[in-house]
Amino acid sequence: MSFGTGENNGNHYKQFEKEFSREIHLNEKIRSFILGIAFLAMFIVFVIVTLFYYDKLLAALKSFTPIYIAMALLLAFSVRAFLISRYFESRLKKQAGVREFQRYINVFAEISMPTITMLVILFYANTHVVLLTPMPYVYFIMIILTTLSLDFRLSVFTGIVASIEYLILVFYVLLNQNHTGDMNVLSQPYIYIGKGGILLMSGVLAGYVALQLKKRIFTSYEIISERNRVVNLFGQQVSREIVDELIANKQEFESKRKFVCVMFLDIRGFTPLVEHKEPEEIIDYQNSVFGFMIDIITRNHGIINQFLGDGYMATFGVPLSKGNDCQNAVNAALEIINTITIKNTKEEILKTGIGIGLHAGYVVAGNVGTSTRKQYSITGNTVIIASRIESLNKIFKSTLLISQEVLDQIDTSNLAAESLGEVEVKGREKPVNIYKLV
Repeated sequence: MSFGTGENNGNHYKQFEKEFSREIHLNEKIRSFILGIAFLAMFIVFVIVTLFYYDKLLAALKSFTPIYIAMALLLAFSVRAFLISRYFESRLKKQAGVREFQRYINVFAEISMPTITMLVILFYANTHVVLLTPMPYVYFIMIILTTLSLDFRLSVFTGIVASIEYLILVFYVLLNQNHTGDMNVLSQPYIYIGKGGILLMSGVLAGYVALQLKKRIFTSYEIISERNRVVNLFGQQVSREIVDELIANKQEFESKRKFVCVMFLDIRGFTPLVEHKEPEEIIDYQNSVFGFMIDIITRNHGIINQFLGDGYMATFGVPLSKGNDCQNAVNAALEIINTITIKNTKEEILKTGIGIGLHAGYVVAGNVGTSTRKQYSITGNTVIIASRIESLNKIFKSTLLISQEVLDQIDTSNLAAESLGEVEVKGREKPVNIYKLV
């Protein structure tokens, strides 16, 4: 979508990328902290199991040396993870990033921790039962946690390293099982090889999930940015439905020639009405009158382009046309008049009279301004003539006047359109056929 604010958009996107990178590093800190807790929890489990199953473990392992070493390693791994978490935190405070190769080295070290633990038990205890324990599932915990990095390659790298290291352990057992009493541990080696394949697949799937999450985040950012640009461009002139449609249709806002219906509305006798009122009272009055008018204009698919103090200019057909724009403009005008009458009768507002003029034709609609400040502008003789038609209400003692161009576009079956004939209008060589609706 083009809004003519490329420089600002680029700056906003760079700022978003910077904040996004910061959040990724924050996630790295959280991931390391979680791993620290996980290793600490495994250390505690080792201690509890050792205390409760001391005799059985001693009979199976012949020595507690591998258990002691494994517990020491887990404790060391936990401390390391907490230190890495602190390192990421310090980098964040300094607003300094972490180089990509450092992240890969860190992940490689983390994924190697369960491998080292199992290798120690295999080496010292000469038992391969460790492959049947929950220890290999630690790989999956680490792979899952890499999704916090929202980095497809990092997750895949983790899966590859986990798969390779696990298969190294499996082949180590295969090469040495004849020297131990665990002949049946790998009687079906393809099962363990399959587990290695699942580890690799888990890394790919974790990477895919991370990639999708990252895409969703950037897509959400783009949608919000587009919505903000539309809102910034039109202020609060357009309804949420129009904003959504502008975004969905990737609407361009370059200057274009468009057929629209222009409405000018003026509050009759505004100056004497507010002559003796305080500024705050004038604002309150304007809000009470213009408030419901804005709702009516928006509901009928129009936008208010400009407030004129004692009135406003509204258009139907830009930035999007919802069909018969002239009919929508007439419907809005009649509803405004009816609502004004009701509110006057109920004394909900100061006694207010209005005049409305409608004219349809081609205009040039688009952005006007610089990259730092833009306004969606409607220009052309159609606008000028609509303003002139509205001013004719004072002459004809009417409330709503429309041009022939508008009349030709609407359903008149339920309207009493009174022809006022051809009227000379300043700004147009030929006279304009004017019709009085109210």
